[in-house]
Amino acid sequence: MTTGSNREAPRQSAISRAMSGWQSARVLMSANRLNFFTAIADGALTAEQVAAKCDTQPRPTRTLLNACVALGFMEKKGDLYSNTAEAKILLVRGKPTSITDGIAHQDDLWASWGKLPEAVKTNRAASERWSLVEEPKVHRNFIMAMHDGAVVGAPIVADTLDLTGRKQLFDAGGGPGTYSIFLVKKNPGLKAIVFDLPQTIEIAKEVIAKYGVSDRISTQPGNYFKDDFVYGNDVVLLSAILHSMSPERSKILLKKAFDSLVTGGIVVIREGLLDDDGTSPVGAVLFSLNMLVNTGEGQSYSGKEIMDLMRSVGFKDTKVTPLPAGARSSLVIGVK
Repeated sequence: MTTGSNREAPRQSAISRAMSGWQSARVLMSANRLNFFTAIADGALTAEQVAAKCDTQPRPTRTLLNACVALGFMEKKGDLYSNTAEAKILLVRGKPTSITDGIAHQDDLWASWGKLPEAVKTNRAASERWSLVEEPKVHRNFIMAMHDGAVVGAPIVADTLDLTGRKQLFDAGGGPGTYSIFLVKKNPGLKAIVFDLPQTIEIAKEVIAKYGVSDRISTQPGNYFKDDFVYGNDVVLLSAILHSMSPERSKILLKKAFDSLVTGGIVVIREGLLDDDGTSPVGAVLFSLNMLVNTGEGQSYSGKEIMDLMRSVGFKDTKVTPLPAGARSSLVIGVK
């Protein structure tokens, strides 16, 4: 007789998956925060060895490692734990393919998501959200999580977006500058200006220098609600910006973009778009809730909603350009 079960688990319904889904996510976040995946990057270790490297206690370390094995993040042979092939690519800090910053950012969001009911009741952010300025580690997690995701999406955008003949790109709220990096590398005649908060610009300078394009991308610290955009732009990029604000505030940024562009210039909005009835794709639907609990006013938008906002400030010939699946977003483009 065995204490375990060899029976095939029944297929879970959407409800039963959701009820326990947070547990798997929390295992991944915790092992990431404790650096377990990085600790075993170079080979297999025992739980005791992992605990010694990560400053944790052996018994609970073994329990968490076993959970990582059960969930498919790690493998175990005898007493030795090692990363799966996927974990070696994605979960080891310092690798170009690492998504550890993105997981850390999700970890930072954990507390606010726990107060989703309050946000729905009050139509306000779920709690006094951490200040990006006052919490530099949280802020860096957020910006580098943007970079982790953009390393996949930015090359797709650069291959899709025709910027032939364009000379000046203004990347408003450009974060780590990843989209500007790939756009200037794709378009030899293009230069870019990455505009963001001073704390973000310091991180962007690191990323831009790492890619060797500091001669073609300049940076400008500022606040897009307080400071004007640089004028004479051929392109204004608002990548994953509008979802953090209300339609009214979105119009303010779109008007600034319009005013800063030369005639014939374009605004390019990159967002994960909702369908017109607001119920799919699931990632954009859940992201609307993320914006609710963390900003109180942000939301995912449909392509129609963004085009309506564009036209309200003067843009013409608006269109939605879907991107290949790997980008998990679409472009909405308008012409001045």
